[in-house]
Amino acid sequence: MNMVRLPLVCLALLLLWVPASGQAPYRILVTNDDGVRAPGLNALVQALGTVGQVTVVAPAENQSGKGHSITITDPVYVDEVRLASGIAALGLTATPATCVKLGVLSLMKERPHLVVSGINRGVNAGRVAYVSGTVGAAREGAMQGIPSIASSMDIANGWSDYKAAATFTAQVAAVVKKTGLPVGVFLNVNVPAGTPKGLRVAAQSMETGQETWVEHKNPRGRRYFWNDYREPEKDANLTTDVAALAQGYVAVTPLRATEYDRSTANRLKALLK
Repeated sequence: MNMVRLPLVCLALLLLWVPASGQAPYRILVTNDDGVRAPGLNALVQALGTVGQVTVVAPAENQSGKGHSITITDPVYVDEVRLASGIAALGLTATPATCVKLGVLSLMKERPHLVVSGINRGVNAGRVAYVSGTVGAAREGAMQGIPSIASSMDIANGWSDYKAAATFTAQVAAVVKKTGLPVGVFLNVNVPAGTPKGLRVAAQSMETGQETWVEHKNPRGRRYFWNDYREPEKDANLTTDVAALAQGYVAVTPLRATEYDRSTANRLKALLK
């Protein structure tokens, strides 16, 4: 080999092996609805560190069941906190969807490439996804035009180890990083308790679970009700997220951020004139 060209060949091989130092980081905004100090969020943030640069903007306190509600009548206070892992985060006196809005529009210097919400304590499969603050935050990300993921974990029989759920969510995030998502589409990820068998793309179940309102009285005799909700455990339709969870699989369900029904609109055009 020509001795003059050898250094150039070595340099070319070196450039192929060493990542470009000037490459912009893949920015991930992480939030949840269980509160900024929730263990599920801490596990998720650590797992997503292998996918990109993580910024945490989450509710200061539990905001479960807030759906897509937005904080507009109260000021939103921002506090700097440390997660159990020592990672810096911002805790906001706001709903999950508001955390995404503020994170994207005000708190992050640059727009995130991905929004991930979770890991929620309890699954958000089936139609309960519509009232979930975890899912609402991911929906808000999709409405902002950002690929988004909601992640939730089954806590059946007291299960509280978020490691597998975090690992599978990071795996889904890595796929989204590589391939992207259609504008206005986000992923609802639900992880079973225990050791999952794998990932399964699933339809959204029409099951809603069981819900009752238990009546009580306070010491002065005033009536009040306490919600008692039980997640759906099975579905006769084996293609759904509820069925996938029951079989031990992580359910990955693509959802649309908006609800416009084009087929019905086209049919009504002929009827409403």
